[in-house]
Amino acid sequence: MTSHGPIGTRPLLSDMTIFAGVLILVAGVLHVLTAIAAIAGRDIFVVTEDQVFLVDVTAWGWIHLVLAVLMVTAGVGIVTGKTWGYLAGIVLAALSIVDNFLFASIYPFWALVLIAVDVLVIWALARQLAAE
Repeated sequence: MTSHGPIGTRPLLSDMTIFAGVLILVAGVLHVLTAIAAIAGRDIFVVTEDQVFLVDVTAWGWIHLVLAVLMVTAGVGIVTGKTWGYLAGIVLAALSIVDNFLFASIYPFWALVLIAVDVLVIWALARQLAAE
């Protein structure tokens, strides 16, 4: 008699959960890199006087750093299968979109990359929550 493996077993985390968890961890790391550059006062950011949102670049760096720590925490929660991680991930990705929209005048390409990553995180987490 041949056996096809244990009956009723499935992976603890689906592919979409792992995708969302890893992607939000990557977004958190990208926010850390942005924060380091902004806090260190690097000249990679374009700041002019005619911008709509005039904010100190160092202040944006600290905002990105706080958001990065929260996103990495949510990513760990998602990868370990915690429900709070899913909800926190969606909320933090939405906050990250707003943050990067406001940051776009300082460093447009990087902000758009992070917005795209955040949209993918929200899509993956919402799809996973709808499937459960």
